[in-house]
Amino acid sequence: MTLGDIIRVEDARAYVAKIPPDAKKERIGSFVKIKKDDGLIVGVIKNITNSIREDLIPYINHELAPKYAPFNEDFRNSYYVLHGLGTIRNGIVKYDIDSPPDVRDKVEMLNPEELKFFHTIDGKQSIAYFHSNCDALSQNVLIAMVDQIEAQCPECRAMFALVRKYIKRNL
Repeated sequence: MTLGDIIRVEDARAYVAKIPPDAKKERIGSFVKIKKDDGLIVGVIKNITNSIREDLIPYINHELAPKYAPFNEDFRNSYYVLHGLGTIRNGIVKYDIDSPPDVRDKVEMLNPEELKFFHTIDGKQSIAYFHSNCDALSQNVLIAMVDQIEAQCPECRAMFALVRKYIKRNL
């Protein structure tokens, strides 16, 4: 399921995706993927913004709006602010991004198998990207990320309890 399309690439780790009006909105802290020719960029939803272009707000009575809805262009804009965490290429996980996505690349949810694979290096669970990215992500995003990883890797519950404690104390 496509969540949106990349409309702006600010740097190798920061992107903005436009959410289609009829798409189901995901939560902040959800893991996403952006397919590239040579693999996947794995990222997280850092923020969601909504705006209305005031010059397009219709001046029609709310009771009459359904009658004219087919002729009215959607004037609402919603965007995901994304933060790239790493890549999966040819079965190899790297917590670095050397080539950002292109404008118009599709953003999709990372499935549970991909999430577990991204957090496994040499057969062991890993969140080695965590420390280098914790300054760029808010506390609620980091905790949501930990919750999702813990759900896929229940055997690492003790490690995630320590990570959660670190987040709450230091950030």
